[in-house]
Amino acid sequence: MSAILFDMDGTLIDSEPIWLEAEIEVMAEVGCKWDQADQINCLGGPMDRTEKYMQERSNNIKPYGYFGKRLEEVMEIKLSEKLELLPNALNLLQQCQNLSIPMALVTASTGKLMRSALTKFPKDIFAATISCDDVVKTKPDPAPYLLAAEKLSVDITQCVVFEDSLTGIKSALGSGAQVVGIPHLVTMPSDPNLRVIDSLTQIDIQQVIDWYPFLNSRVAAK
Repeated sequence: MSAILFDMDGTLIDSEPIWLEAEIEVMAEVGCKWDQADQINCLGGPMDRTEKYMQERSNNIKPYGYFGKRLEEVMEIKLSEKLELLPNALNLLQQCQNLSIPMALVTASTGKLMRSALTKFPKDIFAATISCDDVVKTKPDPAPYLLAAEKLSVDITQCVVFEDSLTGIKSALGSGAQVVGIPHLVTMPSDPNLRVIDSLTQIDIQQVIDWYPFLNSRVAAK
């Protein structure tokens, strides 16, 4: 049994520019500047890391937890108004679905933001969805990917993960999965279980199966 597990922000949805907008807006509300270098420091989450970073940048001007809550409020509005899927993301998901390859969405975002993003996808295209609310430790801990494999009743070593951030890559590799990295503003590490591509537009499901033949068992069993 095998499956494909997808990160959300920056991997399937074009949300990183929206996150940057939201972060700039929230920090401007407390009189602080924010730029892409700050975003890179927080890329991939978890929100607790972003909260700590914003507290430091603002000299702890607000009670702890303020920035995470405010970011979620701003992002929920922006996602509903501006969110688009990344090129070829939907096509790849539909190819997996046509071959009965189980898929999970695994994100370090909150369940609320995940559910908002899910409205942009075909209903029930993911057999499992995991947000930071579903685990005690979120990315970079491997727990989210391990839980996704458990929910799909598959062996994590027979799973392929698509990720775009260093935080997510560390989580995915730590779980024991094979990983396809799509770097966003970062340089990917060298690892025998990590394959790096520039964009989802470079691949289709047949290419992925060629790279990871264990996915063929799922296709052959159809």
